[in-house]
Amino acid sequence: MKTVVAGGSGFIGSHVVDLLLEQGHEVLIYDLEAPRHGQDCAFVRGDTRDVDRLTQVLKGGDIIYMLAAEANVNRFFESPRFSNDITANATLSVLEAARRCSAGRVILASTEWIYGSIPEEGEECITEDTPYTANPDHIYTSSKIASELFCRNYQSLYGVNYTIMRYGIPFGERARPETVTPIFIRRILKGEPITIHGDGSQSRQFIYVKDLARGNVACLSEAAENQVFNLNGKKRITVLQIVRTLEDILGKKAQITFVEDRKGNFKGRFISSEKARRLLGWTPSLEYEEAMRVYVEWFINRIP
Repeated sequence: MKTVVAGGSGFIGSHVVDLLLEQGHEVLIYDLEAPRHGQDCAFVRGDTRDVDRLTQVLKGGDIIYMLAAEANVNRFFESPRFSNDITANATLSVLEAARRCSAGRVILASTEWIYGSIPEEGEECITEDTPYTANPDHIYTSSKIASELFCRNYQSLYGVNYTIMRYGIPFGERARPETVTPIFIRRILKGEPITIHGDGSQSRQFIYVKDLARGNVACLSEAAENQVFNLNGKKRITVLQIVRTLEDILGKKAQITFVEDRKGNFKGRFISSEKARRLLGWTPSLEYEEAMRVYVEWFINRIP
């Protein structure tokens, strides 16, 4: 099976490529950056907005992973047009290229943000049937919703098949240094203060990147065709739990400064990945604390 991974040189994409190669797939990475983690596979340097180049690359492709996008919500805020261009518009380009060359299926990386971030009212279990938020509070969210809708449009109008993966919050080896977990690790190790908004009870379902990569590869199944899957951690982890877990692993107390909560911050809702377990046989293999120990060891071994 020929598999093209757009964004295959990135944090999540590189782990997906590792697993695809391990399972014997023919892999081609399409990215602006060359592979930097030792992946031995074909590589084409290219922009996901370049439809003509994509069409050439995707010829004969059975699966196209669309993992290339702006992942930093702060950059979305600072540069909304550009960030949307390399996210939603780039997804449209990949779908159009897949249509032109009759490629097999587009597998899109989306996010749990599409359900919104309204304050919760009691316990609510979110499934793939839960509607999109009616009032997206970030351009990042709107861009991801648009990307999903483009997939649905291209399937109904042109017969381009898709799978949509709604990620939880990934962490682990090769993570961007500006994400929360590596920031907290560095600050605890250096004895620098950690700022927490509110009381630290706001939560997300963090997912270990290697488990997330397994979920991506599980979506190759025919059962995933034209389906949507939540790929999340097993439980909600609060901001304060992140700190306490790292204190335990590092054997060092954090200096915490609590400040006024951000407007619109919420405690979080539980997002179910039961559908992925039922149809794909996927579930995270490591508990949050186990995965964090593996990551922290990797992280510390790479400190100069």
